[in-house]
Amino acid sequence: MPVALSASWLLAAVDISTEGGELRELVAYELSRLGQFDDPRLFWTALGALLALVVSYIVWVYRRERGPLSRLLRFLLPTLRLIALSGALLFFLGLERRVDQQVVTDSQVTILVDTSQSMSVNDESPQRADRIPRHEVVRQVLTDSSLINDLRQRHDVSLVTFDQKTQHLASWKRLRSLSDIKNEDQGLEAVGAADSDTDWPEQLQAQGVETRLGDAIKEALERDDVHPLAGVIIISDGGQNMGAEPLSLFEGSQPPEVPLFTLGVGSPEPRRNLRVQELNVPARVYPEDKATISSVIRGEGFTGRSVQVELLSQATGDATSAAVQVGRLEVAFDAEEQAIPVQFQVEPAEVGRLRLQVRIQAPTDDQYPDDNSREAEMEVVDTQTRVLLIAGGATRDYRFLRNQLRRDRHATVDVLLQDAQSGISQDADQILDSFPRTKEELYPYDCIVAFDPNWALLDAQQAELLEAWVAEEAGGLIVVAGPVYTASWVQNPELSKIRALYPVEFQRRLTLLDDGLYGSKNPWPLLFTREGEESDHLWLADTAAESRSLWSQFKGVFGCYAVKDAKPGARVLARYSDPDAGLSVERPVYWAEHFYGAGRVFYMGSGELWRLRSMDLSYFEVLTTRLIRHVSQGRLLRGSSHGQLLVERDRYSVGDEVILRAQLTNASREPLRVDRATARIVDPLGASQNVAMLADVDRPGSFVGQFNVRKEGSYRIELPVPDVPDEQLVRRIQVSVPNLEFDQTRRNDALLTAIASQTGGQFYPSINAAVAGSQSLPPVAQQIESRAEIRTLRGTPDQSFTELLNKYLLAVICGALCLEWLLRRLMKLA
Repeated sequence: MPVALSASWLLAAVDISTEGGELRELVAYELSRLGQFDDPRLFWTALGALLALVVSYIVWVYRRERGPLSRLLRFLLPTLRLIALSGALLFFLGLERRVDQQVVTDSQVTILVDTSQSMSVNDESPQRADRIPRHEVVRQVLTDSSLINDLRQRHDVSLVTFDQKTQHLASWKRLRSLSDIKNEDQGLEAVGAADSDTDWPEQLQAQGVETRLGDAIKEALERDDVHPLAGVIIISDGGQNMGAEPLSLFEGSQPPEVPLFTLGVGSPEPRRNLRVQELNVPARVYPEDKATISSVIRGEGFTGRSVQVELLSQATGDATSAAVQVGRLEVAFDAEEQAIPVQFQVEPAEVGRLRLQVRIQAPTDDQYPDDNSREAEMEVVDTQTRVLLIAGGATRDYRFLRNQLRRDRHATVDVLLQDAQSGISQDADQILDSFPRTKEELYPYDCIVAFDPNWALLDAQQAELLEAWVAEEAGGLIVVAGPVYTASWVQNPELSKIRALYPVEFQRRLTLLDDGLYGSKNPWPLLFTREGEESDHLWLADTAAESRSLWSQFKGVFGCYAVKDAKPGARVLARYSDPDAGLSVERPVYWAEHFYGAGRVFYMGSGELWRLRSMDLSYFEVLTTRLIRHVSQGRLLRGSSHGQLLVERDRYSVGDEVILRAQLTNASREPLRVDRATARIVDPLGASQNVAMLADVDRPGSFVGQFNVRKEGSYRIELPVPDVPDEQLVRRIQVSVPNLEFDQTRRNDALLTAIASQTGGQFYPSINAAVAGSQSLPPVAQQIESRAEIRTLRGTPDQSFTELLNKYLLAVICGALCLEWLLRRLMKLA
């Protein structure tokens, strides 16, 4: 390697916004001739010896001639000879100039913030009289304290949230100058100047239904980034209920080079609290039906004690009516932390809307009395559901459902058996010979259930009529794929409107896989998605837990029609679990649904619901009744003749996104043509917000909007109909918190301490102590050393400099030799 003649010095240091970090330009000079020698020391030794001989010779020569010369010439002549020799030597050594680039890559600190729902617990704080949620404490520290800017003195900072998934929220660059520090040390306004356009403080809300702390740590340590990781700060209550165990990441291996610092949030002391954790109320019932109201009562710190739980009912339309107690139970706790399910039976006698409230008669030592009650609304309707059954053949599902609807006094059933002979007798209110052709014939139906139908028998007018009935009249359509007709009609180009109704994408070419794997010799259970488990219209019991238990006992189905996958925007509720079925990594879709205009379409991969009867005869009836009411609710709950307001389901979890859809008409009953409509959302605490519902340009009168639910309880959605005075559509939804996040709410100091100690970090029991330090612990920002990396990129030699230098050297050498020769001639020297 070349040896520099002198040390490189910095001519410019410029911060450049690149992935590599800070970039500096260094001007360096070196002797290129030295790069040709393997051992520069030997070269310098030889060159030094040679120069010594030459200089000695020059001195000896001029000492011989010093007699006749003046003192000036005795000094000037050898100096000129030495100048010429130095120029020749410098030319031989090859002095070069180049501009190197020095890249300084700053180290990074990752802040992991827990946003699971356990962070919504209100913990008592000794510094304040009221209680605030844990996530609010975290938000205040990150926005109002100096934590982020303290870390930025040495590092880049990245903010990541975790619950059931991880999400990068924002990043900040290292502060590089005193002016940067002064400008950035201004609280939220400065800290918020991140590289993200999102309002990151609002993203710190506790919404996640799971806590995957181990997965978040693993992802942070294994991330692929150009910045060396200096440390990870974990802000959490220590919850861990899904995914990899945090401590298992460090078992049997060397401790990670990156220290982990854990900042505890919440109280490590046990709480004393009674709460109504869950309330499940049917969205609608019929008069004199027995409705089951189920709830979950959770107690912490009440071992060996009992409390009274009551159910109150109040008519919402009558301002003078008072709440009436319609049920009362005693609940006993035999564990420190316990959730106990309770049920009440209600038989409403009148049509209307009821507000139901479950309330705990809590003792005075309950630390959190605000969560001792929960309410929901239930609508009592006295309308008959008109159902049309269509079947390519008389399958078992078709026959069982037809007989069931005939026994239901709240339903009327007409049938269209496509392969039946004309005049054949069937047990139905009306037997159709063909699909309806006019609005007067089709529009009175609330729901159509089609079992492997032969849609090819419909002409273009009938297909358009069916599509309009779903999209504009909020008709509910349940379609069941089958092995007889489905594979043929999906290839028919004239039935594009029918295919558009389905929430799945069909294979458009026939292959052996398209229908060859429809059947199996063994039953395969259904794999429910999270959305499927939360959809109460698929429950076989009154609660999600009981329903999951019953579905786990179901042996399964033998077939599923293979499709590409669900359409964009459709919800997959269950998949067929046969590993040999399907054309992709995902298992085949068995249940899926979507909105089509104002209506709902529910898809089944095969007609095998009758197999539920092997477990209990009532399960088939429960499931089909709920499905029919679910898809037809847009018509059954029509609160105005000028439109429908629809949501995907009646129950949601905290953190879910609610999709609102509306089909509106004007005073003349024509599709409403405006750019937007505005819905008003009233949360359980009475606070309201407006949600813009934008018009669907492809479907006049259709509007879509969305919002997130962040509190548990009952939400009211109000949508005034534009251009129609005094018309308002109303829907209500229930929002609950899953049990998983509240099984253990105490801060887990043992886990947080172990994570820090096994990685060379530090556990801070107080997030404020981590910012400012304490008597025994320095601030966390001071404990994380910089791991910045410096790389030098060699530049190419400056040819213009070399050419100019050679010209000057030639001039100096020639000038010195010529001047010496001229002086020697004048002095008549040899």
